[in-house]
Amino acid sequence: MHKTGSPARRFFSGLVRFVFLTGFAFVILYPVVTLVSKAFMHQQDLYDNTVLWIPKHFTLENIEFAWKSMDFPAAFKNSMLVVTATAVLQTVATMMAGYGFARFNFPLKKVFFAMVLLSIVLPPQLMMIPQYMHFKNFDFLGIIQAVSGKPANLLGSPWPFFILSATGFGIRNGLFIYLFRQAFRAMPKETEEAALVDGANHFRVFTQIMVPNAMGIIATVLLFSVVWQWNDTFYSGLFTGNTKMLPQAFDLFNSYLRDFTGGRAESVVENISRYDLTDPNVLKLLRNSAVFLIMAPLLAFYAVLQRFFVEGIERSGLVG
Repeated sequence: MHKTGSPARRFFSGLVRFVFLTGFAFVILYPVVTLVSKAFMHQQDLYDNTVLWIPKHFTLENIEFAWKSMDFPAAFKNSMLVVTATAVLQTVATMMAGYGFARFNFPLKKVFFAMVLLSIVLPPQLMMIPQYMHFKNFDFLGIIQAVSGKPANLLGSPWPFFILSATGFGIRNGLFIYLFRQAFRAMPKETEEAALVDGANHFRVFTQIMVPNAMGIIATVLLFSVVWQWNDTFYSGLFTGNTKMLPQAFDLFNSYLRDFTGGRAESVVENISRYDLTDPNVLKLLRNSAVFLIMAPLLAFYAVLQRFFVEGIERSGLVG
């Protein structure tokens, strides 16, 4: 008979887990709670010792300041276009690659999968110059140069993101291939073999059997892809140039705060004199508001997909 231990031992074990999980959650959530609190806090609450997290003077002025200074609607629109298309292309490409590694045998399979794993730890700076030159002088089998007389310059457009994602070389695509491979390997082969016996081809098996049973991991990959692409500053700065996306908008916002004495501030935000921009604490308050604007869509996206996210992580074999 299995013994679960004495009540005192179970209580102590549960208490230790509770303290550990509470402390772990506090470490993760504390910066988020502080960020949200500062975003809606009036600057006069900064030096009120009785104010910790809940502002006494709730205000939307900080959000309005960051909204106008970053030109948030335009930057949000550009980021949504790139992030949505990139996430879909990454998910489809890596899902097909993961299915191939999980279900098919082909020459040098282990070598190719080792290269996939290597791409997870490969620093993106290593590929920076080759990728930049490739998309600055982009050609496909010599067709573009044969038609137009010169290669196409794709820099300053979202096409580099789309091409990298569709070919399985986007941000963290090696990790996504690994997640899909683990998920597809965990699925029973009997259902797939029965469909093949009934006359279904591999494409039909993939789209009608494997994909519907992989919705959890698909949601996980979509979430990861959106978050990493949304917060990316490396590739967006390398490829998009002057195209305003949220990372560039935030950099512009920081420059705006540094250069406010040049007269530019008055033309962007009305009544800017209500802020003491010589005070570092006020600058931090405004930056928190800008970060909150960037982070809010991700929080909403995660709230919708968090159930699928947990399920996908469990099925991928990363925990347990």
